[in-house]
Amino acid sequence: MSEPRSIGDIMLSIAADPTDEFGAILRKCPFIQKELIARGIISLNDLTDEECDRLIEEDSIEELHKIRKDHGRNH
Repeated sequence: MSEPRSIGDIMLSIAADPTDEFGAILRKCPFIQKELIARGIISLNDLTDEECDRLIEEDSIEELHKIRKDHGRNH
């Protein structure tokens, strides 16, 4: 019997397969893109300019939320 896998790992496996049609859809999701980049499966060169801009914007928003949380602000 194989080791249990999280749904996230399964989704990333599907997204990592360039021949999988559902994987192509998953690769459009920013959180999937970020994880595939982090794992070295894709690079920023694999993304459109629009997708790169969206990742940068999301990272900036996440960083702002982190800073606010660190300073005791909830908004």
